[in-house]
Amino acid sequence: MFGVRTVLQDAGLTLQGTATLDFVNVLNGAPVNGFTMISLIDINLTIEAEKLLGLKGATFFADFQTAGQTRSPAELVPDYWGFDVINSYSPYTALAQYWYQQEIIGDRLQFKFGKIDANVDFAVPCTGLNFINSAAYYPSTMVQDMPTYPLQAGGLEILAQPFDNFEARFGFFDGSNNYANPTTGATGSNTGTNGLSTFLWDNPGSYFLIAEAGPNWKIDDNEGKFRAGWFEQTGSTDTNGVTGSGFGTGPYGVYAYANQHFFDPDGNEKNLGLEVFGQFSWSDPTRNPSQWGMMLGAQWQGVIESRPNDTVGFLWAYTKFSSNEALSTSPGSSEAILEAFYNVQINPWFSIEPDIQYISQPSSDATSNISGAWLLTVRLSFVF
Repeated sequence: MFGVRTVLQDAGLTLQGTATLDFVNVLNGAPVNGFTMISLIDINLTIEAEKLLGLKGATFFADFQTAGQTRSPAELVPDYWGFDVINSYSPYTALAQYWYQQEIIGDRLQFKFGKIDANVDFAVPCTGLNFINSAAYYPSTMVQDMPTYPLQAGGLEILAQPFDNFEARFGFFDGSNNYANPTTGATGSNTGTNGLSTFLWDNPGSYFLIAEAGPNWKIDDNEGKFRAGWFEQTGSTDTNGVTGSGFGTGPYGVYAYANQHFFDPDGNEKNLGLEVFGQFSWSDPTRNPSQWGMMLGAQWQGVIESRPNDTVGFLWAYTKFSSNEALSTSPGSSEAILEAFYNVQINPWFSIEPDIQYISQPSSDATSNISGAWLLTVRLSFVF
């Protein structure tokens, strides 16, 4: 705006904003066929402290988010994985993230501390945010526990690159959002709308731990990567199954993911080209309602030569529920997802994306006996 943003960037201040509107229409097969509009506004500020304050290798970040919906998406499709990744489940306004990151040995060793979205640095199989279903972004075995939007949490991350083309990461986060006291029935605080207090001094012994490592590579200058990881939610948690509500021990599990770019259509890495990716996860079925899950997907930017900034994508995902009736309302059953989208980039700050999804079990309660649901979403995305 009048060159002010460029001046700020030169000084080390980068301000970005996005607004996303999802118009969701459940076409057929859900508990309730109907419409909802889901919105998310995100405004964030990155401070390169070396430029601004002379602090070598330091970065500060703050992210404000506000979200809502005209009708609870869970009334329409109460699925397990989450058919719309920007669904906040209730009206939500918060300083969603604020953290400090410091280089210790250049980019070989860094740490990050503050209120963090764990899914930014962990279990991220694909590039960008074009897919609407949450299955594209994190494993089914972490649906209930991973501290990500809208439940970001206080935490500490260690980010390492011990040698070229290999990365290792460890995260230690506040898990009190998932805590439940088996004696009193009291539940933990909402980490998404609270600060760091339950991470630093008021924590009831509930933490989320995650670690992953793996190589990066290039095939004919096309990037790829593989990661294998582990996670655990400590402390007591609440459970909900066909036998009713109760208490249990936090889950643990393992996961792996990979992606590969196959070509760069314009030769300068400005366009994504074709990316293929996948993810697999497993968790102890005596502690987690999701026993295992997998996802495969692909997206192609520039598939139409005359539309180099448009992107088309396809995704398949599947999760198998635990047979433990105390943990799952669909014991031994499963949920499968198909998604396809075409993102039309109108100009640098506006895009329109029609998206179609099929969910094989649109209710997490198997007794609903609903065979499958079709959802049509039109997403409007603005960058400012």
